[in-house]
Amino acid sequence: MAIIVEDIKFKSGDINLKGRTYRPEKDGKYPAVAICHGYPGDTKNMDLAEHLALNNIAVLVFYYQGAWGSEGTYRFSNLVSSTKDAVKYLKSQSYVDTERIGLVSHSMGAVPLSNVMSKDKSIKAGVLMSPASDISKWLAPEVIDNIFSRFVGMAKSKLAYGDESEYKKSMMDAAEKLNPMDKIADISAPILVIVGSKDNVTVPDDCKALYEKATPPKSWSLVDGADHGYSEHRIPLQEKVLEWLEENL
Repeated sequence: MAIIVEDIKFKSGDINLKGRTYRPEKDGKYPAVAICHGYPGDTKNMDLAEHLALNNIAVLVFYYQGAWGSEGTYRFSNLVSSTKDAVKYLKSQSYVDTERIGLVSHSMGAVPLSNVMSKDKSIKAGVLMSPASDISKWLAPEVIDNIFSRFVGMAKSKLAYGDESEYKKSMMDAAEKLNPMDKIADISAPILVIVGSKDNVTVPDDCKALYEKATPPKSWSLVDGADHGYSEHRIPLQEKVLEWLEENL
């Protein structure tokens, strides 16, 4: 089977977001997912996108406002609107079955996924890979001073975050208003939570706490030996995500 890969742009408000689509070459309408990248987004999951497309699931890899060349200023508050517009873009494509759209997230991508899926009941399924489960552990006012400089360092040359004081405030606001742990129970669609047993960023116990709070139907998967980016476990990750999407999307 052959696939078509295209670099695209789509509107989010008045600005353009960058992305890349993967789809089967054969004409038809296919189930589709958008992938919400983590922070700052070094792990693009394009191999996963390719694997899904080769197995008849169309994929949009996209970049939030101010991320990786997308226009605008990167703010945690913009993650949700960027993701909503990514879903809107997918629904507008002739090759997409609009009744079979899902979201996939990695790490901090759990923020937009959980916030969008808790409200948009048209999204049929969600996959949270190594989710940032309780972001108040990192971003609450009493702890953010210990980690903010690291967040800024990770963002250099990747995220257009603008004024640092405003950026810091947006993170604290997100911990209060956008925390996946506070949104997950409101998702009615089936979700998969998957994490590596050697993940030292979003550790398995934290991911399991998010899973336990989720509303059924839901599924839990632990990839033995995998780290946060599944650097040596990409194929098991791809296979588990594909199998689950084929059953639920």
